[in-house]
Amino acid sequence: MSHQEATSVVPLPLDVVEERLRDVETWPLFIEGLELITKTGHQRYRMVVRSGRTTREVHAAVIEHPKENRYSWKSLGGPKYDGELRLTAVDDRHTRIKLVFTADPVGFASGLAEMFGSKNDTAEIDLRKLEEHLRH
Repeated sequence: MSHQEATSVVPLPLDVVEERLRDVETWPLFIEGLELITKTGHQRYRMVVRSGRTTREVHAAVIEHPKENRYSWKSLGGPKYDGELRLTAVDDRHTRIKLVFTADPVGFASGLAEMFGSKNDTAEIDLRKLEEHLRH
């Protein structure tokens, strides 16, 4: 199982960051390996996830927690593909974003890479891409 965390501060107010993240279908712009996300119902989404040469479909619940300033997602079956974006106002012009992500390897090659310590900084890459996405 891969577990990653990364934190960054963006020069935008909390309400602006929350508003931009509310459009869940734009998340493939900044989440590595997430190729497509489509709403299928209330808080339900179909995600197309790529890991190496393997592509799989993940059915997930994506929930906005407005009182806690966070978004979470959890796969509803199959290998784990869960995460959270937690937002905290640093001041009236800056927001701290913490990304936590947990995924089970899919396939033999992914399992071996994880077992032998293949370093993966996906969460850091995702936050850099999110910062860029939020600036536009």
